[in-house]
Amino acid sequence: MLVVGLAAALVAAAANAGAAMLEALATRRATRAAGVLTSPVYLGGLLLDIAGWVLTVLALRYMPIVAVQAIVAGQVVITVIASHWVFDTPLRRVDLVAAGANVIGLALLVGSASTGDLPHTGVAGTIALLVVLLVLAVGGITLAVRSRRAVPTAFTAGLAFGGTAVAVRLVDLDGPVSEIARAVVTDPVAWALVGYAALGLALYTVALARGAVGPVVAVLAVTETLAPGLLGLLLLGDGIRDGWAPWFVLGLVLALGGVVVLARSPAQASLAGDDGVARPPLKRA
Repeated sequence: MLVVGLAAALVAAAANAGAAMLEALATRRATRAAGVLTSPVYLGGLLLDIAGWVLTVLALRYMPIVAVQAIVAGQVVITVIASHWVFDTPLRRVDLVAAGANVIGLALLVGSASTGDLPHTGVAGTIALLVVLLVLAVGGITLAVRSRRAVPTAFTAGLAFGGTAVAVRLVDLDGPVSEIARAVVTDPVAWALVGYAALGLALYTVALARGAVGPVVAVLAVTETLAPGLLGLLLLGDGIRDGWAPWFVLGLVLALGGVVVLARSPAQASLAGDDGVARPPLKRA
């Protein structure tokens, strides 16, 4: 089932990148906020966002968390290169090097990672998941209200999205459709999953509004990959193939290093409106 997870993660990255491109295109064309929200192009981007999230959930059922999160974060590679062709944004030589490093890193991660049986959540695990959500919510809301700094908010958003990945691994989604539906409605782990996702999205939006897109995306990508990835390796049945630990570490460094470099690319700034060419999403003209 590793192939299923890998395919789902790769398509999720492509869907998220496509969503970013469509939403940026709709923002460039619109003259007011309402025009963006009702644009078929923007709505198409939202549908791709949803599809990307569903595919990420599927991938997390079959692949180690750190590998899935790194692959999905690799959407930055697709976004930067596509932005060069669609919006004619500058493509630096270092961007090409970073993209190559990311691809090599992801290949090493997928080749070296392994996964075991999905863990069964006990009462203690469920309580811990909910307590961490509460702590992150209090801390994140406090940051959003009292601080004007984007990076700490992006870091907290990354932890929240990381919590989503952990919850996906813990929620019981096996069995017929009726059993899955019942679990989603009655399982506190499923409630926690939704809470982590909502908190992460809200804090990420605040961070983007307060800081440059490059540092925000870089901090988010690294945090939402490393934090749940470490938990996956320690507690959730993920592992590294015998003798592959050095290649796993090298792959992680290359994959995340490439994302960090590309997050600061002029293409990312253009999509977010930080270059003065494209308006930020939902900003009134």
